[in-house]
Amino acid sequence: MKNTTEQRIQKERFQSDCLTFCEINGIHPLSKDVLDRCLKMPDDGITATNKFVSLTNTFYPIITSNFFDSNIEEKLGHYDTNNGIIVFVYIDSSTYITKDWSVFSALGQAGYKRGNLPVPLSSDEEIDDSNLRRKWESLPKSSS
Repeated sequence: MKNTTEQRIQKERFQSDCLTFCEINGIHPLSKDVLDRCLKMPDDGITATNKFVSLTNTFYPIITSNFFDSNIEEKLGHYDTNNGIIVFVYIDSSTYITKDWSVFSALGQAGYKRGNLPVPLSSDEEIDDSNLRRKWESLPKSSS
């Protein structure tokens, strides 16, 4: 029980540090409408199989630790793109992915900057978990 409480407190402190860093650096929250057009990556990752070569891979959130350091600063409030997919690290350290390019302009307006991040689901992978796959496939796709 003590360990779980300590872990929760550490995570809360970490997220507070993330929010403070973003506020100081002009990285702002996104609206609920924008986040609803994205898939939040689960902590245990997304397992997907490439449709052409039958290779299975698990994609994990970009930030997986609860210790704020320079590595976190390089990822927090950053995005990257590949093959029509956008990935970004939100102000609370969560990883989101989307295929809706209207999110791209919202990221710029909120102060997010391009980074060098791995972009999940951008090489013809299909999500193995049927519930996550349905959620991903239901998201809007735009070419703005």
